[in-house]
Amino acid sequence: MSSVDPWNYFDVDKNYTEALISRLEQGVEMDSAIGLARSINTRFGGDLSVLDFGSGPGHYYPVLKKIYENGALTYRGIDIVEQLVEAGRSHFVSNAAVHFDIGSVLEPAGSWRGENCIISANTLPHVPTIEPILTFLSDTKAVQFFAFRMLVGSECVEVRKHLSMNDFSNMFRSNYQHNNIYSEEYVRHFIGPDWELDFGDDDFSVERLRAHTASMQMTDKFYENRVSHERAGMIFKGEVYMPWKFVTGRRRA
Repeated sequence: MSSVDPWNYFDVDKNYTEALISRLEQGVEMDSAIGLARSINTRFGGDLSVLDFGSGPGHYYPVLKKIYENGALTYRGIDIVEQLVEAGRSHFVSNAAVHFDIGSVLEPAGSWRGENCIISANTLPHVPTIEPILTFLSDTKAVQFFAFRMLVGSECVEVRKHLSMNDFSNMFRSNYQHNNIYSEEYVRHFIGPDWELDFGDDDFSVERLRAHTASMQMTDKFYENRVSHERAGMIFKGEVYMPWKFVTGRRRA
């Protein structure tokens, strides 16, 4: 994996990077972070050492720490964007329970340091495949819990969103964003029989989602297609329906 991989829009979307850093600095509690933390608090127990793939600067950690009541919590964020990793390190420099490293959910074994809980929110749809993280969870007995916010539907669908309004060169071969949907059967197939799984409904405020914007929209109308919005109580990005689910797993005793 490198920054030149055609699916990797993260490194070039500086506006998104700045938005995540701003959310951390301003203490924004996103609905998705609250929903994920509530799922973890409901289904998991004991001390958690959390490894977060696609962590950004760690803007979910304060919400996880606030909501989780069943034990102590340590946190290590993994992201492919160096600026986000450095922002997280700087922000949490005085917190010995929080660490960050460069890494990828496509190569989970290279980032794992014995954590018992793997999480990832809003990242899995945007990488080419989730088979590596599912097989890693299947094979790594020391991991006892996982929690994902991902797109789950009745079938597996690869979605490539073209990111330019007027440049159609190499369309769907470069300058695109994945928004991939997976079925429950797919998850169960690759993760194996050792997990008790729950596919929980997404939890979001329609009013907050309707007010959700990104600063880039002020100068680039087409950028709206990367920002979640609500239609008839459902979440879309541009023309793509986003069937978000909270998927949690506990390893069977």
